[in-house]
Amino acid sequence: MRFENLKKSLTESISPVYLIEGEDAFFRERASELIKKATLKEPDINYTRFSGADLKVDTDKLLMDMHSFPFMSEYRVVEVFDWQPTAAEIKGSLKAYFDSPDPTTVLIIVNKAKSDNLKKQNNVCLVECNKADLDLITRYIRSKALAEKLIVSNSVCKKIADYSLNDMAKIDGEVNKLIDYCRGEAEISDEAGEKVVTKETDYKIFEIIGFIARKNYAKAYEVLKDFVTPSDKQSIITSLYYHFRRMFYAKVHGGDHVELARLLGDHEYVVRKAKEQSSAFSAKRLKDITEKLGGLDAKFKRGELTVDGAFDIAVNGVLTMDQR
Repeated sequence: MRFENLKKSLTESISPVYLIEGEDAFFRERASELIKKATLKEPDINYTRFSGADLKVDTDKLLMDMHSFPFMSEYRVVEVFDWQPTAAEIKGSLKAYFDSPDPTTVLIIVNKAKSDNLKKQNNVCLVECNKADLDLITRYIRSKALAEKLIVSNSVCKKIADYSLNDMAKIDGEVNKLIDYCRGEAEISDEAGEKVVTKETDYKIFEIIGFIARKNYAKAYEVLKDFVTPSDKQSIITSLYYHFRRMFYAKVHGGDHVELARLLGDHEYVVRKAKEQSSAFSAKRLKDITEKLGGLDAKFKRGELTVDGAFDIAVNGVLTMDQR
């Protein structure tokens, strides 16, 4: 099931094993909290936590805890983080537990990466915590704002989502800032969103590349003015290099962004943006820029260029050339 369906599901039935997985840490944490809120009493006695590294060494303690009877509660909760067992590791007593779990225990497994071996086990309820789409983000923002008697438009919700790269933890923090800033007003305005919400560096990269694609170099320079310190300038060169490289891979890959993100080990959102933006460039142009930005970074690290020199060449000699 998707994260947004979990709360309702918990009111209907409790599964013996929950596998929470996906790239959005905010949803993973909230899913775990929802399950524990529905099942856990006396946490000092009825809750145990393990890591995947613990279980690489020994699963006996895990099995013992899962078979322990809860104290003054209907359920005992055992939670495991970052567990990616191989098929060979799920055997014997562990395999038997998945086939016939203890009815008084709720096992919660929280993983960022996917585990096909765990999904294949019996009695496992999958909770998908992938990046939210704009519809879910909008409903979340409006719900938080409405609780504080504030209204918010679709366009402002989209601005918050875009500036935060659809990252729910970042969105949650930015909405809290906006609520404090707009308290006593009728709505969270576009002006407030522009003034208060912090743009992630990758969003600024998207802006810069979008302006370059349209040959609007004046606008690109305006964004680049935000990067003034040596560390800022080094960061932007590195970030531009990685995003142009993503764009090149997206141009030549031909498949969807989800598969490419998996191959690159990258976030789906930024790979989707790379795929969208790559359409304005030729593969040769993307390859040239990627190689030149990588070379500038290497020269700076070898001491052949100052960071200011590398930044000036990156901006003037690489990014503002006409597309081919």
